[in-house]
Amino acid sequence: MIPPHTSRVVEVKIPSELGYERVAREAAASVARRLGFSPERIEELKTAVAEACTNAIRHGSKSDARMKVVVVLTADDAKLDILVKDPGAGEAPPNQVIAPDIQAQIEGRSPTGGLGLWLIRQIVDQAYFEENEDGGHQFRMIIYRLTDDGQPASEDSPPVQANLENSNP
Repeated sequence: MIPPHTSRVVEVKIPSELGYERVAREAAASVARRLGFSPERIEELKTAVAEACTNAIRHGSKSDARMKVVVVLTADDAKLDILVKDPGAGEAPPNQVIAPDIQAQIEGRSPTGGLGLWLIRQIVDQAYFEENEDGGHQFRMIIYRLTDDGQPASEDSPPVQANLENSNP
């Protein structure tokens, strides 16, 4: 359990190659378990982290395994702040995210894709691109631990006791 009013930082570097997003996803899940996130919230978090890392791999570094995607997880009593950074060798991040028209994509009237960022924004509490002083791209996601009544936890909310002995990452 994380002591009250402190934060912990975990940094994961993965090759820019599809499949390695699973490593970041599981690291985020492990940290969220330590924070006392509910199993449902952890599954949502895993989806968001996997999507963000997949975007960084495919679009930010064009799947060049020589490049690295860095995922920085900053945990405190109330939330998990996730920063996904790529070297920026690929496309610039979109300025606007709109709900994809799945039916138009199925019918071939619209290009496929665009679901990942939209999905992330439906899952997490905050999600946005930031400037990266290194010239790369960085995407920040914040997800709050929910209290028993379903409200976002505050730093004054007591952490939920997580059963770490029986949890699998």
